[in-house]
Amino acid sequence: MFSLRTRIAVTFLVLLAAVLTAALSVVSAANRSNAEREVRRQLSVGSSVFSRLLESDRRQLKTAAKAVADDYAFREAVATGDTDTSSSALENGAARIGAAMAVLSSMEGKVIASYGKHAIASAHLPQARDGDGSIIVDDGRIYQLVTVAVRSPLPVALVTMGFELDAHAAQELADVTGLAVTFSYRAGGDWKAGISTAPAARAADVIAQEIEMSKVGGSEVRATLSRSLADARAPFERLSNVLIGIAIVSVAVAAAAILWLSRGITQPLRELTNAVDKIRGGSYDVSVRVQRRDELGVLAEGLQLMQSAVLSRDRSIRQLAYEDPLTGLMNRTAFVAAVGEGLNCGESALGVAVINLHRFRRINEHLGYSVGDAVLTKIGVGLASVPSVKGAVARLAADQFAAFTRLPENVSLQLWGASLLEALSEPVLVESQPIDLTASVGLAVAGDVRMSADELMVCADLALERARRDKLALAVYDPALKPMSRDQLSLLGELRRAIEQDELRLYFQPKIELGSQRVAGAEVLLRWQHPTRGLLSPASFIPFAEQTGFIRRLTRWTLDRAIAQGAAWFNAGKPLSLAVNISADDVGDARLDSRVATLISRHQLPPSLLTLEVTESGFIEDPNRALRILDALAALGVLLSIDDFGTGYSSLSHLARMPVHEVKIDRSFVTGLESNVEFAAIVRSAIEMGHSLGLKVVAEGIETDTAALKLRSLGCDIVQGYLYAQPMCLADLEKWLQSKARVRVNAQPVNLPVGDIAETATRHIF
Repeated sequence: MFSLRTRIAVTFLVLLAAVLTAALSVVSAANRSNAEREVRRQLSVGSSVFSRLLESDRRQLKTAAKAVADDYAFREAVATGDTDTSSSALENGAARIGAAMAVLSSMEGKVIASYGKHAIASAHLPQARDGDGSIIVDDGRIYQLVTVAVRSPLPVALVTMGFELDAHAAQELADVTGLAVTFSYRAGGDWKAGISTAPAARAADVIAQEIEMSKVGGSEVRATLSRSLADARAPFERLSNVLIGIAIVSVAVAAAAILWLSRGITQPLRELTNAVDKIRGGSYDVSVRVQRRDELGVLAEGLQLMQSAVLSRDRSIRQLAYEDPLTGLMNRTAFVAAVGEGLNCGESALGVAVINLHRFRRINEHLGYSVGDAVLTKIGVGLASVPSVKGAVARLAADQFAAFTRLPENVSLQLWGASLLEALSEPVLVESQPIDLTASVGLAVAGDVRMSADELMVCADLALERARRDKLALAVYDPALKPMSRDQLSLLGELRRAIEQDELRLYFQPKIELGSQRVAGAEVLLRWQHPTRGLLSPASFIPFAEQTGFIRRLTRWTLDRAIAQGAAWFNAGKPLSLAVNISADDVGDARLDSRVATLISRHQLPPSLLTLEVTESGFIEDPNRALRILDALAALGVLLSIDDFGTGYSSLSHLARMPVHEVKIDRSFVTGLESNVEFAAIVRSAIEMGHSLGLKVVAEGIETDTAALKLRSLGCDIVQGYLYAQPMCLADLEKWLQSKARVRVNAQPVNLPVGDIAETATRHIF
């Protein structure tokens, strides 16, 4: 296991290297793209500049040629045929603008006089009109020419003046445009290289743009502007190299600094982290107590400056969105967000408490809302003063608060909840009047199981609901309180439709008289033939049907179908006792006995053929009411059975008064009967207790011959389990019963009207 210092160093170095690598990769890619884009932009601009330079030279040549052609002395010399004077004038005009050549020709193109280092053949002079410009090639030389007519007053001659596009001119153009310039021409069908300022480079490394300059007498002249990508990238590559060097140096320096600083960085970082957590939770007034002169001190100072800046900008928004206006504590939105941050950034368990004040409405009603507001404010102050939740307290609703904390290893969730109750134990003093308050606390913890803040809050709310329901000061969330999932809610809606569309099915598990091995009856079990999910067991839908109260409709449906089937067997001369499970919610139904009476009378089933199995939890909560319900059912002649016997406690004191006929030992004791001596003692005691009260004893979950023999030796009356038969549909049960002997049943049909039975049953309740 690496030390914290090593983990910090390695983590930061890996992150730094990854970030620098990613940044350098992005910069390098951007540099290459920018270099190519810049070259293309330069080519576009250079092409425009090049064209403008040629146009500027053309205008300069035209001005100079026109100045010579308009000179009176020159025109006289042309008119009189004075060649010397004409040549002198041409030379002076060309010299003034630095023209490479000047030619005086007749209107038919015959050269009269010329100036320049290289004479141009008459055949190469362009057939131009007054003011025309052109590009020609003469003996491998490229000239830019402008022709102007000499008028006296009609055109009598032509003055042609031009610049040679030589290496000097190409270099000047290259200097102005910043690009390499290449002149080429085509004569006789082949391209010939002219002047070029471009260095030798691979074609793939060069981006070029061609400019069509002129076509004269079959000769085509063009200029090529180009730029080497390598040259364009050179500054960017130098920058990249510098960045790489900086990155390498940074990693090396960071490695040395982290190894040195990490020795004393844990505690300051923890304090800074706690401060950041509180700031993120909405407590912007937290003080950062890190007094150092190194980077951590700068970070702490920066955190304080950031805290002040954020507080000044977001105070009003945060108060509206994240603070309770009365107490100044976090509201639900801010609290859930803070819990979420705590879940994401913490390693130890996070505990959440939801606190509900008792009888707070009476304070408002009798003492006024101002006193109630003062009480709430002081309650919030008291909770916030608990060291473990400072800055982590919220007011969720009118009389409901919440808090969360990071639980140390030596502090349990219950101990922390007790500290919150202790903070509320002292009377609240308002206007010199002490006010005593009590509260219930629901607790939940996020440990190894990954959950969101909303899920954790729901768990705490469920624990609070249990505390209020059971009148407890403190309750911890238990998975049994887990709310229905979205899929279960969808299944509940489908369950309502299942009853309407007859998708439920009755299954039967035979019950065997242990002494004679005859069939003593069968337990009715419910299955759901779902149209898409197939055959569902009760565990898939009964639990959440009980949570929502829908279990009563399922019970009525099951009783109706089971009683009808029992009546059909009875009428066929093959009576079979049926046992139907009744939930704790059904026991709370004041009309349960009248409903059973109505069904018995409607189907004409002897009541003794119906056994109602009630779990111990059905009468633990309100034993007296449960006893009245059971008395009313027993008055109908229905047999009663205590299901899962032995798993409860309070029911034992009422067992002697219950009008039950049998007890059913829970399968958990039967399963451990063979291997656990204590379970065997419990089963023996349960059987003896049942027999001493005149009750039959049924054991369920029998899967082995050894367990059956053991129960027989203990005196158990009836058994059921996979050893004898598994739950089966009606058709399979009737086939199975054909080869089995049944216990004789003496049962008579019901002769009383429905109203009489209901009236008789009701008298036992009211």
